Amino acid sequence: MEPRARRFAGLIGLGLAALFGPGLVQLVQLEWRQRQLDADLRTLQQRRESLLREQQRLTSDPVYVEGLIRTTFKHAKPNEIVIPLDEKRSSP
Repeated sequence: MEPRARRFAGLIGLGLAALFGPGLVQLVQLEWRQRQLDADLRTLQQRRESLLREQQRLTSDPVYVEGLIRTTFKHAKPNEIVIPLDEKRSSP
């Protein structure tokens, strides 16, 4: 935006603020805050749905739980040979 157009927009904004008083500024601030809260709510709802799916999987899928235990805690069954495929360990 050109400096002249910015100056004009600023003057219009000041004129409106003077005309409608501080209530307009407060209204704009409240509207902005409402938009932020709506976005936060959508993010939290998505996270909640993801956690509910994870909880359902943890309670109903024993193969998934076993895979988590094996990868997280490096757990092996008795008499099972585990070959680490970690690139950091396999390089000399």
